[in-house]
Amino acid sequence: MHRGFTVKIYPNKAQEELLGKNFGCCRWVYNHMLVISQKKYHRTGKTLSGRDMQYYLPKLKKQYPWLAEAGSQSLQIVCHNLADAYNRFFKGLAKYPKFRKKGSRGSFTCINNSRINETHVRIPKIGEIRYRGGDIPNGIAKRFVINERAGKYYCSILFEIPQKKPSPLPIDNILGIDLGITDMVVTSQGLSVKSTRPMKEAKSKLQAASKAYSRTEIGSNRRKKAKQKLKLLHEKVANQRKDFNHKLSRMFVDKGDNQAFAVEDLNIKGMMSNHKLAFHISDMGWHQFLTFLEYKAAAVGKHVIKVDRYFPSSKTCSVCGLVLESLPLNIREWTCECGSIHHRDINAAINIAYEAARNSVSKRGDQVTPSILMAPINEARSPA
Repeated sequence: MHRGFTVKIYPNKAQEELLGKNFGCCRWVYNHMLVISQKKYHRTGKTLSGRDMQYYLPKLKKQYPWLAEAGSQSLQIVCHNLADAYNRFFKGLAKYPKFRKKGSRGSFTCINNSRINETHVRIPKIGEIRYRGGDIPNGIAKRFVINERAGKYYCSILFEIPQKKPSPLPIDNILGIDLGITDMVVTSQGLSVKSTRPMKEAKSKLQAASKAYSRTEIGSNRRKKAKQKLKLLHEKVANQRKDFNHKLSRMFVDKGDNQAFAVEDLNIKGMMSNHKLAFHISDMGWHQFLTFLEYKAAAVGKHVIKVDRYFPSSKTCSVCGLVLESLPLNIREWTCECGSIHHRDINAAINIAYEAARNSVSKRGDQVTPSILMAPINEARSPA
């Protein structure tokens, strides 16, 4: 079983300079290997594998002695990362690899001769760097990734935990979760949680900082300061969103007697192409929330069940099953022919729970019970 652990590190001036050299060497090798791969592909129709790129490194070090300032393993991992990027591109899972710019986020990876104790992280060719963070997991540190964001440095460590992955729990109750824009999530039990909308709140500050940056002279100290201020604002927004999604996903996993969570298999990338919704969807961080929910649920043996994205959850009456021909987004409540009054999002969450439970079987061989709204609509919509 593996677990990630991230800490903020505090290098001194000399260590900052060494970190910058490592970032620069890794960026230069990545860009150089990308050029070589492009030339070979145009010439032969084939790209270089990670091992093929690795064979170029000794020659490059003789030609450019300053590459020895970076760890050899870090440069080798860069080659394999580029090969993986090409593989993902050819499989249609990612875009074509781009050249890395100087000044963008820097990172490098090291494996051997790295360790962590209660106060310091040891990185090859850099030494002991002081850090602050939580309790170190009880396991073996396998991989260290150093990265820089807005002038701050972080170390992400992958631990191998000597613990078996928990057995999946038998499903008896399923909680339906509907993702939205007005409310971040609405559950089949009637709980609604509003998003913090960090990007929307910081929009005026970001626009002012971006405008100030664009007006500075290229290469000036004012431009460097303005760029740093803009980076810090973006990092704050990202941290606020990440913190909110961590706490929200943890709340669902830890509370309640549900063994599974039902969500729609949304095409978030396709929905982002709608220019009217793209800003709001990205501000919510739906994909991040679902990722956090999946791995936290798996860590305790719970399940995340995805319902088909074309299932008409909002347009279906959760009482009689009637499906409306259309239901515009501006209609938040509607009345069915059977007399049931539905709140759009709560009704969708209930239908998602029903759809997930329809094909699920409990440990006794019975049908699974969806955790659905049992209170009047006005009580259910009050924030918890």
